[in-house]
Amino acid sequence: MDNLIVIIGVPVTILCVLAAAACVVSMAFGHGLKHPKVQEYTLDQQWDHEPLLFSATDIEPMTLARHAESTDADGGSASGKW
Repeated sequence: MDNLIVIIGVPVTILCVLAAAACVVSMAFGHGLKHPKVQEYTLDQQWDHEPLLFSATDIEPMTLARHAESTDADGGSASGKW
């Protein structure tokens, strides 16, 4: 058992230390980066995107597989910020 701890533990420890160091370096160099702000849509703006379909009904792309268990419920619920 002691041999397995050395064989498995040392490489895992080295990989964890390298991953933590990579995260620290990434955070240090990426701190000043600015990401573009996503413009929030409001109702007074013109909608210029394709229509989107969100449904909890029996529409073909949204349905459960027919081999699903009988206890599964078709449909569901959705919520969002309106």
